[in-house]
Amino acid sequence: MLQSSSFAFLFLIAAVLPAQEPAPPAPNAVPQAPVVEVPTFPNPTCPIMGKKVSMPLFVDTELGRFYVCCKPCYKKIRADVPAAHKTAFPVVTDANNKSCPVSGEAIGDLAVAVTLQGSRFKVCCEGCVAAAREHSQVTLTKVTRTGITDIGNRTCPVSGKPTAANAFVLVDNAIVHLAEPALADAVAKDPTALLAKAKAIAAAQPPTQKHEHTKPTPKVETPKEGK
Repeated sequence: MLQSSSFAFLFLIAAVLPAQEPAPPAPNAVPQAPVVEVPTFPNPTCPIMGKKVSMPLFVDTELGRFYVCCKPCYKKIRADVPAAHKTAFPVVTDANNKSCPVSGEAIGDLAVAVTLQGSRFKVCCEGCVAAAREHSQVTLTKVTRTGITDIGNRTCPVSGKPTAANAFVLVDNAIVHLAEPALADAVAKDPTALLAKAKAIAAAQPPTQKHEHTKPTPKVETPKEGK
């Protein structure tokens, strides 16, 4: 009987006391700084010498970026890019992307497959192939990661100069384009302000022309000479 009375007393106390609200955040709490990085997609060994690559040494080609062990390997890679790609990236993985990394439009009937650095993905039409290859590192960032937003600024928020291909930095999930890769260090020092500046630049610049899908160029077979 005493035990039942104790439970009844505790129940009464719980019903009378107001529910505790979660504690408010500390007034001096410091907001978390954005994550700043430059994504890379390196081959682990040089496709020419088989040695460990040096990250500052690379050559950009129509099949993406190849990291090498020494500068003399540049010429050898350019001499046979497909062979270098097969050696550097023996396994090609399908990205299965649903939107074009260049235009941002959905992948449809005019889609064209592109391979860069061991990743196979699709662009919405043939007209996007050249841009996907030229901006290979930005392209790979978009097709291999989810939730990526391209600010689309055509002027560098650090130097005020026109942006360059493959010169960019990722601030959290936002791609900020730069005039040269070395300026990523400046963004890392003040990412919030420079991200805001890149967004302001993009909002003020003239809009790009509406993307028009390009149909594949029909292949014309050369007639064989009669024997």
